[in-house]
Amino acid sequence: MRFLTSLARAVEQLERVAQKYDDEELRALAADLYKQLTVVVNLLEKIYLIYTELDMLVKTDLKLEPGLYIDAPQQPEKLADFIERARREGHDPNKAVAYLLGAGVAQLEVRDGELYIRRK
Repeated sequence: MRFLTSLARAVEQLERVAQKYDDEELRALAADLYKQLTVVVNLLEKIYLIYTELDMLVKTDLKLEPGLYIDAPQQPEKLADFIERARREGHDPNKAVAYLLGAGVAQLEVRDGELYIRRK
């Protein structure tokens, strides 16, 4: 969050410079950066809400125990491949991924633009 705060301050400074020098191009750039920053903040907020809901579901409604679902991969595995493997093995991939993430057994990471799931 500190990163986003400092980024917002930098955009704010950029906007002040644009006003000081009456530069419309710079002002438009600052406005565009504000819009993009707003999108990022909104995405982060939604991700946080999803993880909060997931945590609540795992701890209350689902009451899942380890071993009921497919184990987290020992080595990082593409999330799409993991989901397909879970489906082939007869597991509900949505519940399996929700459990693994919510229980803190696994985590997601991005590598070269691909989403991977790996054991924590």
